[in-house]
Amino acid sequence: MTEPTDPEAPVPPSEPDPQLHPNSPEVSPSSEQEIAQGLASVVPIGPHEPIDGICGRIDAAPSLAIVLHASSGNRAMSEELGMRRVTRHVEASGRVLAIATRSGVLTRRARALGVPVSTNPDNVHWGSGGKIVLGLGFTTLLLPPFGKYAQYVALFTFVLTVAALLYTAGPSANVKVYPQTQTVEGLAVVRASPRIDKIDLERRMLPATVIAVERKVLLAVPTTGEIIQGVTPATATLKITNPSESVITVPAGAVIFALPDFLAFEINIPITVPAGGNASTPVTARLLGTEGNVPAGAITQWRSTELSVLTATNPEPASGGADDPRRAVAPADIRSLEALASEVGQGQPPATLLTSTKPGYGIIVRSATVTVTLGEPSAQPGTAADVVFLEVQATFEALAIAPEVLEVLARSRLPIPEGAGKLVPGTVLGFETGDRQVDHPDGSFTSELRLSAEFPQGPSAAEIKDTVSGRSGSAAEAELAKRYGIDDVEIHLTPSWAPRLPQFGFRLDIQFGSRAFEPQGPDADTNPSNGP
Repeated sequence: MTEPTDPEAPVPPSEPDPQLHPNSPEVSPSSEQEIAQGLASVVPIGPHEPIDGICGRIDAAPSLAIVLHASSGNRAMSEELGMRRVTRHVEASGRVLAIATRSGVLTRRARALGVPVSTNPDNVHWGSGGKIVLGLGFTTLLLPPFGKYAQYVALFTFVLTVAALLYTAGPSANVKVYPQTQTVEGLAVVRASPRIDKIDLERRMLPATVIAVERKVLLAVPTTGEIIQGVTPATATLKITNPSESVITVPAGAVIFALPDFLAFEINIPITVPAGGNASTPVTARLLGTEGNVPAGAITQWRSTELSVLTATNPEPASGGADDPRRAVAPADIRSLEALASEVGQGQPPATLLTSTKPGYGIIVRSATVTVTLGEPSAQPGTAADVVFLEVQATFEALAIAPEVLEVLARSRLPIPEGAGKLVPGTVLGFETGDRQVDHPDGSFTSELRLSAEFPQGPSAAEIKDTVSGRSGSAAEAELAKRYGIDDVEIHLTPSWAPRLPQFGFRLDIQFGSRAFEPQGPDADTNPSNGP
């Protein structure tokens, strides 16, 4: 809205705010209505106009909301007494006052008395009272009035606060690229010991740690013993007599014992014995073998008390029970398994087992030891079996140089190839060559290690950062592929819903990697034990 040329022409103020500065006059309902309808009057005053003239102009204004427009200030109102006279005159007439000016003195006088101030009469914030109005584009911030220099300090503090929020709460990103790499190798003679606390590159003394690898081994030997084992059960015919006056039914599966050894026989089929009569039924021994071939008259004792009223016997001997010799576990077989377990704990542990289980560690192979813990054999002596098994747990322990220590050593020993970047973390390997080996009395070991590491070929971290900053994830990947031929990129945004990577470099973390050294699965274990 353009400023009216008529001194008494109405001008629309900003949206009214009912919470005025404590020193400002209360806005009457009629004034609020005029402000809401844009009917505030703009009264221009000159720099030398007296207070009486200013009050007369206010009285002549047709609206209750007055904006005194003193663009260059006003000498009389710049005095505390003059400003108080004007504000009291406005309060006495039941009006609302605001001042539009570029004069710093007049601005401070007005704010001290809670009068809204603006540099433009069209943009008066009627709810500001004596506060400083700071427009932020998307919102308006009201700041308490300060002195001139205090205002600068407050504004500077506010800017720093916003910057800190952007730094801490703004999006961040981790970008890991997998470029082409070059392998560099070198030799280093080092002395490693668990008693060394820190790396001494000058003397090449390195701290070592004890690593432990556990493996379960299943040992087996064929059995050499023999036992006689039953293969078929004995059978017999049972004669049952019912002396009672009631019919009794014997169910299938009912058990009757042969005395004196109480060998169990089962009724094969249900049998009904009439009152005062008898019946016959086949029975079968529960136990396999010739032991069930009991003599006539031996099968007589019912297990169930409900059937004890019946008398029973086998008129003929039981027959058909047969035995066969079977292979079985002998005590010598258990001793053979224990001897095999002892062999597992003897000799040098395989270096390939240690290095494959603990990739990245520099293993001092000759320091390795093996501890074997025996389990229980699968069968005890006297048990029929063709093979007997024994599970043992072998714990291999050795001194090793941790990956992070090897990396420090490699950075000091391996030259950076021309045109390559810094060493790719996690790609250092160290293996004993077998030369220049010394075992010291204090438990330390001297060995020659062959070191190798990967160095990235292509752009530097700074170039990658410049390429991806401010782009979306897909656009960043496409640009890296286009510029440098890097097709393997991992981008992790925080928060994950952020649409773009940060524009600021300090919120970007660039890392290099090599897929050949990535963990192969969830079971990959590279953590050393605490040792014995």
